[in-house]
Amino acid sequence: MSEEKRTALIVDDEETVLDIESIMLQRIGFNTLKANNSAEACQLYEDKKEHIDIVVLDMVMPDESGANTYKRLKKLNPDIRVLITSGLEKNGNVDEILNDGQNGFIQKPFKFDELTNNIDRMLSLKKRFRTASGLDDSS
Repeated sequence: MSEEKRTALIVDDEETVLDIESIMLQRIGFNTLKANNSAEACQLYEDKKEHIDIVVLDMVMPDESGANTYKRLKKLNPDIRVLITSGLEKNGNVDEILNDGQNGFIQKPFKFDELTNNIDRMLSLKKRFRTASGLDDSS
């Protein structure tokens, strides 16, 4: 039985970064949605949350911080999986997000393997939870 293609929402204010991350994720079989600001990300997530498996979220954006964007997304889905990205050092906002659920952090610039390993780990944790709780009907 073939698995349905997964979808990632990538949120970053730099168009080049959006494009590169999108290509990386497409190489491992993801559909990608791109947003270059918080408002667009939240609207896209609200419209398509049942299809989005993971969000790759930049912490520093001009319109709203990644921490605030995360809080808005978390209100839309308490079980959201978010991989935080930042060119800056990990700080208290990142630690707070990491302690809030099944989230991850990756420092920019990152390599293809770092991105894919983090996403695989995060999504396998989700699958293990669903299987252990009897929610996974794929067998």
